[in-house]
Amino acid sequence: MKKLTLSIGLVASMMMSCEKENSNMMERGYSYSGNLNNPTGIPQMGASIYVEKGTPCSEVIKMIREYNYHGLDFSDTTQIPYIFLHEYYYDDTYHKNPNPDYMLFPHSINSMNNMWGWEHYYEYCEIGEQAFCDKYFDGKRTLGMKLKQVEGYKP
Repeated sequence: MKKLTLSIGLVASMMMSCEKENSNMMERGYSYSGNLNNPTGIPQMGASIYVEKGTPCSEVIKMIREYNYHGLDFSDTTQIPYIFLHEYYYDDTYHKNPNPDYMLFPHSINSMNNMWGWEHYYEYCEIGEQAFCDKYFDGKRTLGMKLKQVEGYKP
């Protein structure tokens, strides 16, 4: 009887620890260009990957690059030269410090709420690229900014 109780206790303990580990897993969105001639344009092919919440962006990119999905080899930087990470997880929480090296902003925004949405885009247009980058990214430009200048909205 003691062995049975001990076994049940160990199994329950293992199950609870597995649940705890998995509760930190989040679905992080990313995209890559469907047009090699215009990497910031349309179409952007969306996908997601499960990561532990707070995983550094560089680690997420590394995990994606190691991924092979239905014959699509993400390690092939000739066919998929750029991978853009979304700033949010699919439960509507945000990666606290998005790395500009992997952001498509300002070519893509999260229009469903105000985090990296229209407010940020309008601010970017109003104060200018360098001031915006100084404010949010310690002066670094996003990958999207490096690849193509934004045309259009002017305050």
